[in-house]
Amino acid sequence: MMAQILFSGLALGSIYGLVALGFAVIFKATGVFNFAQGMLVVVGAYLAVTGSTQLGLPFPMAVVFIVLAAALLGAVIHALLIRPLAGRPLLPVIMITIALAIVLRAMIELIYGPQARALTTPLPTGSFLVGGVRISELHLTAALVSWACMAGVGAFFKFTSMGLLMRATADSHEAALVSGINVNRINALAWAIGCVLAAIGGVFLGQLQVATVELENIGLLALPAVVIGGLQSIPGAIVGGLLVGLIEQFGSGYISPKARDILIYAPLLMILMVRPWGLFGQRELGRV
Repeated sequence: MMAQILFSGLALGSIYGLVALGFAVIFKATGVFNFAQGMLVVVGAYLAVTGSTQLGLPFPMAVVFIVLAAALLGAVIHALLIRPLAGRPLLPVIMITIALAIVLRAMIELIYGPQARALTTPLPTGSFLVGGVRISELHLTAALVSWACMAGVGAFFKFTSMGLLMRATADSHEAALVSGINVNRINALAWAIGCVLAAIGGVFLGQLQVATVELENIGLLALPAVVIGGLQSIPGAIVGGLLVGLIEQFGSGYISPKARDILIYAPLLMILMVRPWGLFGQRELGRV
């Protein structure tokens, strides 16, 4: 039983890590704590419904449609909502992301209706046994794709000129501006990447369950993941996602599914009290 739960926890944790990575990219680049990240996961699931079911696109074309639509949504959110608030206090920016989540939820229910939608894709749904552990092909695919996306994002930041510009901008907006870097374009790209990662997570969560606005609650598990790992840490977001997935599955398996939130948010509260910069974050020092 333990090996089975471990596999399920790592698979789900990989998806949480992917969504948390998108959250961390946005926060690291723009300093915005995006409370709409959970609803962006829902948007990804419904984009998959649109591409695969309603438009009848072949699956590879549906994937391209989802990625482009999510990236465009991220750029539009930055241009219309985040960029005008640049330099404002933190509270209005947080409130705008909460309002964004509410608006997105209402728009989805208006367009698609309140009923959940089944998401049908050619992704494998069978299972096989390895050493007595039943391996779900869909869970395995979700984990492999999530890790491939995380590796791609890591390579982007390390080896591409745009990734290096994003890292430089995240380290110091003022220095980036003085150096002639187009900070607004960098921030828009960060929002696009964050939305795409959330949307990919939404595709798998929608396939594992159904496409419904209630997926927001699952997507919001990225928030404790990224806080536990460290808000400014890309590896921390991934590790945090894995920890949340394992805690959720072991808690549900050995205690009760209803104990999930207690087991996930209790470590979050402890981290905030003892090490508020997270397991892999760096403590910020300020002059008093």
